Amino acid sequence: VIGALGFLTFGSASSGLILNNYSNKDVLMSLSRVAVAISIVFSFPLAFVGARDGWLDVLKVPVEKRTNSVLNKTTVAILSVITLIATQLKELAFIMSFAGATLGNALIYVYPALMFRSAVKNMGEKASKGLKREVPFAMFSAGLGCVMGAIGAKMALGML
Repeated sequence: VIGALGFLTFGSASSGLILNNYSNKDVLMSLSRVAVAISIVFSFPLAFVGARDGWLDVLKVPVEKRTNSVLNKTTVAILSVITLIATQLKELAFIMSFAGATLGNALIYVYPALMFRSAVKNMGEKASKGLKREVPFAMFSAGLGCVMGAIGAKMALGML
């Protein structure tokens, strides 16, 4: 709602970060910028640790081998890549569009359908006929989510 109101205020000249549209002399907007900065500074470490541990899981690094040295090196490597990308991107709208198209669709359509299919499969013979009949519909939803995600990602890439 707030983003829509900001867009209605500034139209197509809106910046990807709506606060950038307001004057630097506006005290309330300056306080809003500070609040956003504080929010990012204090929430980033929490999200980052999860992402780092996720990468270590994907790379199949056993928990017992995750020494402080390994964690520190992984942290520096990931932060270096993130920083390099951040220095090259000038518009936040691309990141928001691409993430929404891919991750948003995956979270809403794809992952729930895959989890449902897996739960029904794990139930084996205990799964009712109704649940088994719902699986194709869930997989259709997942496929639709993939198509919508691909269309959204293509549109986001067109912004570059």
